[in-house]
Amino acid sequence: MARNDIRQLNRIIFGHGNIQVSPQHVQMLNNKDPVPFIPMGKHQPPSTGFQVLLTGYASHIFTSERTKNHFVRLDIAINQLRALPRPAFDGYQKTGSVDTRLIKTQFFNIWYKIHSGQVLVFNIEAVDAVQRERARQEKPAMYNVRKEGPVWQLIGETNAVSTPYAAVNGQSNNLAKATWLMGLHLEAEFGKNRIKDFTLFHNPSVGAAGDTWESMQDKLGFTTPVTREFSKILQDVQQSGKDVKWIAHSQGGVIFAEGVRFFLNGNHSSALRGANGLFKDKEKASLNKNSVAFHGNANNNYRSKFLLERAGIEVIDIRGSDYDFVYNMVGMNAENGWSVLRSLVYANHVISGSVKQSPHTLEQSANAWCNNMTSGPGNGRNALQRGYEHAEAFVVTHQHLVTYIPNYLI
Repeated sequence: MARNDIRQLNRIIFGHGNIQVSPQHVQMLNNKDPVPFIPMGKHQPPSTGFQVLLTGYASHIFTSERTKNHFVRLDIAINQLRALPRPAFDGYQKTGSVDTRLIKTQFFNIWYKIHSGQVLVFNIEAVDAVQRERARQEKPAMYNVRKEGPVWQLIGETNAVSTPYAAVNGQSNNLAKATWLMGLHLEAEFGKNRIKDFTLFHNPSVGAAGDTWESMQDKLGFTTPVTREFSKILQDVQQSGKDVKWIAHSQGGVIFAEGVRFFLNGNHSSALRGANGLFKDKEKASLNKNSVAFHGNANNNYRSKFLLERAGIEVIDIRGSDYDFVYNMVGMNAENGWSVLRSLVYANHVISGSVKQSPHTLEQSANAWCNNMTSGPGNGRNALQRGYEHAEAFVVTHQHLVTYIPNYLI
């Protein structure tokens, strides 16, 4: 497979797919030669028809699905592409392509390319209903994660934080995604060559609406079971006497802040009982073996500051994009009216954008994000966003005409 073909397929996966490994891992897998598809069930390949191949990434996903439900239906669906690669129903041709197609089955979406008598499957995704079903089966737990080459690999479950670095993920992350995504956030904060392993506190997803409801409860002080469990982990770290640096991303920021408040309140939710630790002895209230960097956090920085100071927790860093709806609007961390407007205009890229074009998912520089919006994988800027960028450029050029709005949200 030519390098141009690899880059084209990677762009489709990054732009329209819900990848289950890191972007670097996708590229590494797709640098391998495609492998012939060998059906696992009783059905055998016909003597005539198309040859079906799997790219490295598709083969990785196919193999990982063997132990999960609905695998037999996936096996059958791919095998049927030998005889019917252009189905009349449930098949769609990608706009602007010659023969890049998507077939939608009851349980899986399968992306493939037809060329010279071959069907090259390059992406396999469980449909949203299946992904939600699997996510609901995941429980809050801690895991050891280790870097093997450029890839973050889940090693196994653990009962204690045994590494100097740890992370708590945000909403809408299954365990696979939380593993690689939090690894990338740790690398962005502390350096690629410095982090070899970390402990992940996995905050499982219960669906977009359910995750949002969880965040709202924690923000209002009705401590959720997930956060109560996380608060105990912070206390265990303190008792261990070992320093741990945390990354808290998105909803993970809410969990971290509320976990600290819960502890300051004497492991009780109601502020009426413990006044959020306001009158607590500093030594007894200490969680100073923990420190944290917030990335795209959904908690309010101003409110969290007093809780963390009271518990002796150092805030290493706070990183949030001016275009991030979660950081600016949900967390109420917007610095001014421009941040409010930007995050509203680009909210669609947070909700349903590609990994590289989301101003919320990855931790990337403003220039890198801008380049991805212009030429990276995904849908790019829509008409409203292009209009906004032109308007902002005009305003910046004529700054003497503008009165800037102060940070009224905090």
